[in-house]
Amino acid sequence: MVIRGGTVLVGPPATGRFERADVVVAEGRIAEIRPSGATAPDGAEVLDATGRFVLPGFVDAHHHLWQTTMRGLTAEWDLMDVLWSMRLHHTALHGPDDVHAGTLAGALAALEAGTTTTIDVAHVITTPDHADAGVNAIRESGIRAVWAYGLTTPPSGESAFPSERQRMADVERVRGTYFPASRPTDLPADETPAPRVVMGLAANEIGSVPWETTRGEFRLARELGVLLTAHTNVFGGPEAPHEIAWLHRDGLLGPLQLHAHATSSTDEELRWLAESGAAVASTVETELQMGLGHPVFARAAAAGVTVGLGTDIQSNNSGDLFAQMRLAMQCENGRSAQRRLDSGGVGALRGTAVRPRDVLHLATLGGARALGLGDVTGSLEPGKAADLVLLRHDRLYHRPVVDPFATVVLHCGPGDVDTVLVDGEVLKRDGQLTRRDAPSVMGLIDAAARRLRDAMEREGGPRLRRPDDLPERLAERRAGNLPDWAA
Repeated sequence: MVIRGGTVLVGPPATGRFERADVVVAEGRIAEIRPSGATAPDGAEVLDATGRFVLPGFVDAHHHLWQTTMRGLTAEWDLMDVLWSMRLHHTALHGPDDVHAGTLAGALAALEAGTTTTIDVAHVITTPDHADAGVNAIRESGIRAVWAYGLTTPPSGESAFPSERQRMADVERVRGTYFPASRPTDLPADETPAPRVVMGLAANEIGSVPWETTRGEFRLARELGVLLTAHTNVFGGPEAPHEIAWLHRDGLLGPLQLHAHATSSTDEELRWLAESGAAVASTVETELQMGLGHPVFARAAAAGVTVGLGTDIQSNNSGDLFAQMRLAMQCENGRSAQRRLDSGGVGALRGTAVRPRDVLHLATLGGARALGLGDVTGSLEPGKAADLVLLRHDRLYHRPVVDPFATVVLHCGPGDVDTVLVDGEVLKRDGQLTRRDAPSVMGLIDAAARRLRDAMEREGGPRLRRPDDLPERLAERRAGNLPDWAA
């Protein structure tokens, strides 16, 4: 295949440049990026990219895909609402069919918006059938993914895993059934394509289970050589728990770890993450709305931490990274400008702190590195997987194109995503998905949403009244599960 005549972002987004070029794809990989107009190999399919940017596919570093069943439900919620209504109650209402519908619809919506790689943080596995439904849906979509088996058991409802031993037995079952040859960090030496879906683990919330359980989860991920993701340093305020410090104290930080949010992290904790090789995923839209604290991506990157952006939950946010890039950039620019205004007035302003190419990096190669896939995807370079997006820039609201980075980040959106490839497979062509037609998937997700809405109404409604002392209850449980040195 030859992608001809586009404006191609060549090399890593943080340092690369846009050029008029052709991209040659062979056996699922980028074989060559060459000057535009060269003769195509005999028999090669030619994709006309005239009027298109050719970009690496976006990489979503934190996403609970299954929550697509509840799109828009949490638009007025804060963190405590999510913990009480969603995590402690509504999660258990999801059956395997709901998990399949939410995961499939969420993944396809991501592909429609130009995301070629994601992580599914699957905190919804109450039976083996739930796990199978999630894995099969993510594979059915065609997206590249880390499917992170959620080790959390919802407190309400029945679970097929009453003990930690039974839960771990299912982890081994899933790994043996679906992921016996996953290699998440490297392209295989024999140059066969890297597995498109690899396994990860999503830890229990730290402090919600005994510390020995947390220690076991982090060690298990290390033993299996898979990515582990965890929500850490999420709570703000003067008594905020510092899980990253506790993990450092116990020698549990390390590479192939992805810390979601990390908003209350101290400079010292960010330094520990950088030194250990762990990464951070910032989900700016959720963090700003729900009281998680100011997004940490800029501070973390300055400290040398690998950082990606995530969409988090389609029960609240859109599933596209255009919104996250813009919000992240201007959120940090606003904070930086305000500091200068407070100290020296308008005369102290010195441009912007974050550029369009900076957030484009976070939404592509930064996210890929955070997921342990930086050698596989995230930039257009020969030898990498052909995970590509053709993005229109031929409409009035795009022109003139003065700075392609600014046009991509500030003036383009999901509706401009024309064509999407993963491993060289065309998953969206001329604006239409190729593996599944959108109306059939809309039928699945709408049916799941109706089932869940009815179940929620029987339980008291979507937004349940939370106990006034919920923060105190959580703190008490946390204190009972932590070792003395973490108190």
